[in-house]
Amino acid sequence: MTDVSAAAKKAPAPVAVPLKAGQEVRIFQHSNLLYWWIVWFYGFICAGLTYMYGIGIKELAGTAAPDKTVLYYPSPWLGTSFLALLVFVIMFTNIKARGVYSFVVLMLIGFAAGIIQYTLGWERVFTWMPLLRIHLNLAFYLTFSITLLAVWLIGIFLIDRFTYWRFVPGQFIEEHRLGQGLGQTYNTEGMVIRRLPDDLFRHKILGLRFLGLGTGDLVVKPAHADAVQLDNVWHASKKQRAGERMIATRIMGT
Repeated sequence: MTDVSAAAKKAPAPVAVPLKAGQEVRIFQHSNLLYWWIVWFYGFICAGLTYMYGIGIKELAGTAAPDKTVLYYPSPWLGTSFLALLVFVIMFTNIKARGVYSFVVLMLIGFAAGIIQYTLGWERVFTWMPLLRIHLNLAFYLTFSITLLAVWLIGIFLIDRFTYWRFVPGQFIEEHRLGQGLGQTYNTEGMVIRRLPDDLFRHKILGLRFLGLGTGDLVVKPAHADAVQLDNVWHASKKQRAGERMIATRIMGT
């Protein structure tokens, strides 16, 4: 009777299934360059507005083409908003604020806004804003956005895919497309996948979680090896569930 009770308490064995062609889960991690899409996207919007509504200014005398006109958007808010977005992306792709710390950052921003209101008053700040006249021309928006888009495409769809990880029934494998060949291989027995707390600014806002996309950071912990952290994974929850199914599955006949 004791043997039967002990056997009943044992964890269920992994499910044995035949391995089908293509039965695997691939996970690509990305650099923080992934979140710079909004900069080149907004840059093209600024270029379009400047092209449609910009005013032409003659180049300075003595230049190679003195009769050439340079297009600027008449209002300085366009250049100011572009630089503000650039600073926002630089800041929050390099400063990690996971989980509750994201709300701490929001509280600090609100506290700073309250201090400004108490000491200077936002009305006075807004009266100073028109004095800050930032005008960026059409050539700048186009050159910057096209260059950044090219770097973004190469980084996200080429360089970030040189190395990836894949789950197959019974194994977690590091793959290299060039040079190094096969990387590390781990047995999935006893392996655990967990998802790190989200960063409000990176994973939810810049990662477009509100549109049903979103990114996340995963940690894969083999039973007898160091943990592997995979940063900025698209659809992290979906990849986590798929990986857990692979961990619970072994190849028939092994």
